[in-house]
Amino acid sequence: MGRLRNGDRLVIVRGPGRGLPGDWHDERMGAVFEHPVGVRWRDVDALGHVNHAVYLTYLEEGRDAFFARALGSDPRYVVVRLEVDLRAEVRYDDRQVTVRIQAERVGTTSLTTRETVLTPSGEVVAQARVVSVRWDAGDGKPVPFTEAERAQLAAAMTG
Repeated sequence: MGRLRNGDRLVIVRGPGRGLPGDWHDERMGAVFEHPVGVRWRDVDALGHVNHAVYLTYLEEGRDAFFARALGSDPRYVVVRLEVDLRAEVRYDDRQVTVRIQAERVGTTSLTTRETVLTPSGEVVAQARVVSVRWDAGDGKPVPFTEAERAQLAAAMTG
């Protein structure tokens, strides 16, 4: 397991799906990027657990860190598709979650990732499949990944 900056980790997954349901693991996706995210007091609702909408923020923080690490620059993308399954609660006492990102497919302008939120004990609390499109904010349209970016993303997929 390789240590990155700010508590981020790059983990090579081999073998079975590490406790995740089969539809959320693909043997071809060996590299897993992990990013810690603090649970903030404002994340918790009146029921005492993290509100469902906050999981999207946790996933975004992990995805931004993944893009910054994989491409070496600030992320410039829009989310065009998002599927999320909520599996368990996160409570304020958990203090931190880990967002795990696996790159699944690189398209001309898009990147499909599988994203997981885990508690400190390793319990899977949310799973997502996200399609992001590289975006030019000035022109308001998708931009193809460069060959260098495609190579960097391919490396992120294999470790």
